[in-house]
Amino acid sequence: MSASTVAAARPARTLLARLTATLAAALTIGAAAATLEMAPACAATTSNWVMTGWNIHQLDQLSPAVASHFFNTPASYATGPSTTTSPVSDGFTTAGVLVYNSYAQFAADLASHAIAPSYTWVMYDLEYWAATPLAEQQNPAAYMQQFGQLAHAHGLQVIEAPGRDLGLVPGAACPLTRENLDHWYLRCNIPGAAAANADMIVVQDQVNTTNPAEFDYLYTTARTQAQAANPAITADAEVSTTYGTAAQMATAAKSARADGIYLNATTGTLGRASAFLRTMQKAGY
Repeated sequence: MSASTVAAARPARTLLARLTATLAAALTIGAAAATLEMAPACAATTSNWVMTGWNIHQLDQLSPAVASHFFNTPASYATGPSTTTSPVSDGFTTAGVLVYNSYAQFAADLASHAIAPSYTWVMYDLEYWAATPLAEQQNPAAYMQQFGQLAHAHGLQVIEAPGRDLGLVPGAACPLTRENLDHWYLRCNIPGAAAANADMIVVQDQVNTTNPAEFDYLYTTARTQAQAANPAITADAEVSTTYGTAAQMATAAKSARADGIYLNATTGTLGRASAFLRTMQKAGY
């Protein structure tokens, strides 16, 4: 090749190199944008995760990276029943929540100064079971109001988690008619009553896990009612390893675009809980 041919070829090669670099940069930016678009928008709105402190500890033994990702943060919550011992362990920074099934017991513990001062959150989980006194089951709105007001008066933040099964309680102030429990829960405005004097509510939607449309409907409608009563409320949706596979749990959780997720699990189903959380993490949560 002559010197003149080489000289003429150099600008062409330089231009080709520049075009190649520009194209590579564009492809990189496009790939990054596509990755961002693939992450569900609802992942950004899900700000907290809730689980029992014992389950979080067990999860940390089984899947440390998963446990740390979801629960080693002050934005998430570890629940437990002990008035003196925090449910938070393993050095995690998650917030401890003292759980009550009875307003009467909560009031008694406050009066006797039984609650450790380290607690800043309490939860009222009233359901159709022996742990909740019948009077509280029959009139959940009144007792949720009392619980929230009493807790706030003592500087505690409040999570209210009324069960749908309260519609089955004999002598209920808002009795079940010819309807399913989801419709009873909404017709009686249980979410609004829960939110009025709370900082967070949990919508016990787990029974609808295998029906994402119903899961989404109950959560979304409940959240709307809750926000009407308290615009500052945080509304979590509950999923449980009792209902559906890990994949079905993830589908339901993503369908609701919830403010947070309460994960109910048992020791025997912790593997399913871990699989669910891994699926959610891969989806950008």
